[in-house]
Amino acid sequence: MTRDASQWVYDLFAARTRDCTPAPARHAARVLFAPISADPEASRLCASVLSDAELRTADSFMTQRHKAHFTQRRAFRRYCGALALASQRPLSQVVFAATGKGRPYLPEWPECWFSFSWCRLGYLGAWSPTHGIGVDIEDETRDLEARELAQRYFSEAESMAVESTVDPASRHTFFQLWTLKEAALKSIGEGLPFGLDAFQFALTPKLRVVHAPRDYGGPERFRVYAIEEAGSCAALAIRSSG
Repeated sequence: MTRDASQWVYDLFAARTRDCTPAPARHAARVLFAPISADPEASRLCASVLSDAELRTADSFMTQRHKAHFTQRRAFRRYCGALALASQRPLSQVVFAATGKGRPYLPEWPECWFSFSWCRLGYLGAWSPTHGIGVDIEDETRDLEARELAQRYFSEAESMAVESTVDPASRHTFFQLWTLKEAALKSIGEGLPFGLDAFQFALTPKLRVVHAPRDYGGPERFRVYAIEEAGSCAALAIRSSG
């Protein structure tokens, strides 16, 4: 890896990344969105800042598209880490570790909570030095059975919110709730195996947490925000410690 390649990757994300932090959350977190680049040269140079283990993972993908997505999102993760650290070091030296449940963190700053998500449209990255946070982004144009999935995984009230409208509104409602649930789970360091029913939400008359695990303080400890990006649904969840 050369310093020039690292600087090129940093400049790529600096030019293309958008700050999409909800205004009421700016005191607690920062959220960035980076669109996927279709330029093969971008993927090649993003790969230059990755570790050997990450490159082996990239090589395991069957298609160039999936390989490109992996290399870009891992480079974006390093870019977010560099911003959080206010570091000028090469991106290859911004190294993340992961908890046993997969939550990424910087060993040199374990108190800072990071969360990442991606879909075919781009990458979402967030961090907070003071709160547990989670983000999720989903491609709203995906073809799926929103009502059937809502009946299986959502509460009765959430499922009715999906069923009470017709497409595309019902699909939008489904993805709003799904992203909120994933983001909330990440804010406690958990993933989908913990159970989508651990959190429940209402979208009207305003977005709010209806149910959250009592072991984590209940609904009053969480703040959630919808993030709108073209063609996608995204969410941010912030958990206070007390």
